[in-house]
Amino acid sequence: MTIEEAFGIVIRRLRRERNLSQDKLSMSSCLDRKFISNIEGGKQQPSLVSIFALASALNTSASSIIYETEFILKINTPDRLRAEGSRIDWISSMEIMMNKINNSYQGSETILIVDDERQLREMLSDFLVSYGYKVITAEDGQDALEKYKENGPIHLVVLDVVMPRKDGISCFKEIKKVNPGAKAVFMSGYRPDHLHAKEDFHLIQKPFSPVEMIKAIRSALESDPEPMFD
Repeated sequence: MTIEEAFGIVIRRLRRERNLSQDKLSMSSCLDRKFISNIEGGKQQPSLVSIFALASALNTSASSIIYETEFILKINTPDRLRAEGSRIDWISSMEIMMNKINNSYQGSETILIVDDERQLREMLSDFLVSYGYKVITAEDGQDALEKYKENGPIHLVVLDVVMPRKDGISCFKEIKKVNPGAKAVFMSGYRPDHLHAKEDFHLIQKPFSPVEMIKAIRSALESDPEPMFD
């Protein structure tokens, strides 16, 4: 049995337990339908990003998926795993990364997540809540501004740059008027220089991994307030 096959068994079991079709799992996780099929067929080795996406869609933790995959491997192919220890390098690296995240990036602050993509908002919210943060979500810049004024204190705003009604930069400029000490992490496909931002502007470029996001959040929370734009 391969790592890919063991992982596929875990995902297939979880999907069936939750009465989800591959199409529904694809929609919930924002992963391609063919990718889901290849995962379940043992033909695709998942990345950490896809593990978090699947875990969120299946209402479980990434750690539990990784540990169950390792358990299935050890039960089904113990002799070969001892002879070919390098075959579990992928699982070991995933466990190390998960432990590093768990130990280093826990928090209790309140974070406002702003993005017009509902699935991304929900995935980020679930991910941050699992590490101890309190999360408020908003669907665009206007909604975010209203919720920032209504809920407090909010320690960090994580917001997309391009959104309907009010974009992320315009939104944060108004938030700064409410609270000059406000901090933010922006999400965008553009580079910082395209946004006319200062050098210490906190920007995470899409697509990003959960590890990159949690690192950016801790960095922003522990830094000085965000500078204004040029």
